[in-house]
Amino acid sequence: GELLRGKVDPFQLGSTPWSSIRVFAVRQKKIPRRVDVHSLRHSTQIEYFDTAIFFTAASKATATASGFTRLSWETDGWATDPNGLQKPGPNYKTNLVDGHPFGALVGRFQSNGEVFFLGKSWTSKPGANGRLFLAINDNRHWQNNLGNYRVSLVATDAYDLGDPQ
Repeated sequence: GELLRGKVDPFQLGSTPWSSIRVFAVRQKKIPRRVDVHSLRHSTQIEYFDTAIFFTAASKATATASGFTRLSWETDGWATDPNGLQKPGPNYKTNLVDGHPFGALVGRFQSNGEVFFLGKSWTSKPGANGRLFLAINDNRHWQNNLGNYRVSLVATDAYDLGDPQ
């Protein structure tokens, strides 16, 4: 059908062609999401998982994550949970890559936003703004990753952009 766009006070109604719409968002009081962030597909080095939730300064969120990943097929020292490696993996002097633990669940707002730590439990900070993306923190050797994290996310006073992907 035809897209109708309106303003309530004073009442005005017009039409807009579908081709001119870039994003369709519905503001919700509460948006629950349960998503899987896979260590091979959603690595900080290649692609972030799009939660399809857009935050404004008024939005709040909490998340919990569980699961298990290995950042190496054959080396047990590279196995971790959403908090990431607590000690350096074999042949490394640090457990950090780009300021966060290897294998940690991380996020960012917008496709070029600053990366922040989520881990097993996260509460958004005031002023978060933009579309939320999630990934597993790793270096350029992401091709040997296994496993995923299941993330339960609840956002309030935010925009639902559709299916997460």
